[in-house]
Amino acid sequence: GHQPRAARLAPPMARAELLLKGKRLCALASGGVLITFAVLSLVGCFISFLWVTPIGWMIIISSIWYAAFGGLMIAMQLGYGAKLITANAGFLDSKYGRAMFYFFCGSMAGSSAGSHDAWLVAQIFAYINWGMCWFVGILELCGPKEKVANVLAQHMASQLPVEHVPAANALAQHAAPSF
Repeated sequence: GHQPRAARLAPPMARAELLLKGKRLCALASGGVLITFAVLSLVGCFISFLWVTPIGWMIIISSIWYAAFGGLMIAMQLGYGAKLITANAGFLDSKYGRAMFYFFCGSMAGSSAGSHDAWLVAQIFAYINWGMCWFVGILELCGPKEKVANVLAQHMASQLPVEHVPAANALAQHAAPSF
């Protein structure tokens, strides 16, 4: 038989979880690509003795920023130093600030793809990274929030029979104190 359209679509929680996992994966990958670009740019700058020119120093400084922003993207997704990050970069505490950060990082990486000196493979990775950063930024602005997904998950868990919830099992097995 033919299923109605609503039956074919994933439940809202599954879609929210899928988008959040995609956002996290893209943010982690983008951070890794930024760090990789930074390392490769630094190595290329020093191997070619470009570091002795003013352009070389601009490459070195931008590579340090690439690495810092890539590390920050990874740390935010893994939850490392969340209090330290928001204490020193308070704009990352709001969805608008995080979105603008990802848009900036994507644009920064995408601008390096426009360089005629870059290899074709590096240009392709830079454009892919640009797209992933912008995807994460758009989801930060318009997508499901981590807290909303957690609330949905808790609500769905409350719909399960008691024997399927580990905390309820532990409470059910605990004997009441006798006086």
